[in-house]
Amino acid sequence: MNKIIQALPWNQPIELPDHHQWKHTNQHAVLEWKIKARPYNTTVANGMFIFLFLFTTIFFGWMGEIFNPNSSKSIAIGIPFYILTMAAIYGTTHQKTKFAYRFTQRGIEVCEWKAPGKGWMIALKWLTVIAAIAVLFIVALDPSAFWVALAGPGGMGLLYLGLANSKQLKELHTSYHTYEYQWSEFKNITLDRPKKIISLEAPWLSPYSNEYVDWPFYIFSANATSINTSLSSVNS
Repeated sequence: MNKIIQALPWNQPIELPDHHQWKHTNQHAVLEWKIKARPYNTTVANGMFIFLFLFTTIFFGWMGEIFNPNSSKSIAIGIPFYILTMAAIYGTTHQKTKFAYRFTQRGIEVCEWKAPGKGWMIALKWLTVIAAIAVLFIVALDPSAFWVALAGPGGMGLLYLGLANSKQLKELHTSYHTYEYQWSEFKNITLDRPKKIISLEAPWLSPYSNEYVDWPFYIFSANATSINTSLSSVNS
């Protein structure tokens, strides 16, 4: 069972992009790791997901009352659409970015990237196949359901093909950034244990006020305490 769980797409190990190379490979890495994180206000995103979840559930329930809820056609098409809609909402409000960190005695190197996940495309593909098979049985029993089948699984199939081949969508959800900092640049360290985030603050000249302000650089980790210990040993 563990092998099956590890084989799932979201449990695969994080690999650096092919074009990325660490600049200071000649220096010994004090600490090095990769992680997926949500680098935004997760409280707001979670609230949006709950709101949209309730709204979508009520909307589909209302639509089910309009279209006979006891109809096999409504069930065969409504359930896959509901699952697909919720998957799309979750994928929007819970997007994750991949981070790779490398600490040396000199400083920090960071690679941050985001690429469109294949999991939801696979889910959309299989939902389309399952819904199409279900509707084929319904059409065999009731030919009048042809247009319903065309609007349901047919529309899902067209959506899948459109998204799978959309260059604009891939570019919108793709980004690569690399950063390099020296330890001497940071003046303050703040540790957030519950969120497992470390904030390193460095002076930054604001173009608006023409004054230096403390600008945070966030480090995401599954074990913020061990990183804080490593930072202390490096700075000492």
